[in-house]
Amino acid sequence: MVKTLLVLLLCCPSPARSAPDHLEEKARMEAFYIPYNLAVTAQLEGRIGDACTEFANAAKGARKLHIYGWQESRALLSLGSAYHARRDLKRAEKYYLEGMAYFKMVKQDPGAAALSGLGRIYLDRGLPEKARPLLKEARAIEFREYGKRSDLTAPAAAMSDLARLDELQGDRRSAELRYLMALKMLGPATGPAFPSGLGAEQMDSYPIILYRLGELHRRGGDAAAARASFEKALKAFSLWGGAEARPALKARKLEYRSYTLRALGRAAEAAADQKEAGRLYRHLSAGRTEPGE
Repeated sequence: MVKTLLVLLLCCPSPARSAPDHLEEKARMEAFYIPYNLAVTAQLEGRIGDACTEFANAAKGARKLHIYGWQESRALLSLGSAYHARRDLKRAEKYYLEGMAYFKMVKQDPGAAALSGLGRIYLDRGLPEKARPLLKEARAIEFREYGKRSDLTAPAAAMSDLARLDELQGDRRSAELRYLMALKMLGPATGPAFPSGLGAEQMDSYPIILYRLGELHRRGGDAAAARASFEKALKAFSLWGGAEARPALKARKLEYRSYTLRALGRAAEAAADQKEAGRLYRHLSAGRTEPGE
């Protein structure tokens, strides 16, 4: 009898978590998931201030549950991206680094978006040594997924980031090749693709890459090639739809269109775009932010 009972105990699996336990765990996790999902919706709708507030709430909710791990870290990385969209680079860097700490500890990658975001901040500051490992890891992650997606805006932006890195390090030839590769990825016969997901506000799009290529030619003394790229960029800006509902994305579009117009000698139009971009950025920085502020 004892032998038979022992066999039954060994063969039968442990009882699954009961339905009430499962519902209780689900309700407990809502302290993280509800504000996180609200934040994602807010950012995609262009309400960056609200996104910052809710991503911060999501991180705090995860922390109160004593589950320091991917939930809190993912919220912190997303908070960094939202501040990046608002041009608050000091806070963006802070939250990128805090969010990456957990993934570094468990030897996992934090995702290409966060790596690219922090790398771009260092590019803008002229710090290639800090930017290089981040951008190269981001590119590797993006290209691992390359064959599994139809949207190539993120891999192309990662390629453009590396071109900018090459420029900073004085390798103009490599920079040119990378810009051309990025453009080829984004410019199929049906027309150029434009970034639209989370983090789109800080990614190089098709016309921005054309502008950067034009600047590369201009600095290299090839005025004809520079002008050709600037003219193509200006035409491509007119094809960039979907930015109107997202102020940070619209501001980036206007900012780089103003640079392109100025490069083509159209100073008055450039000034108008720059003025509107500045107004949008000021509006973004004055919106809702973290709880308690």
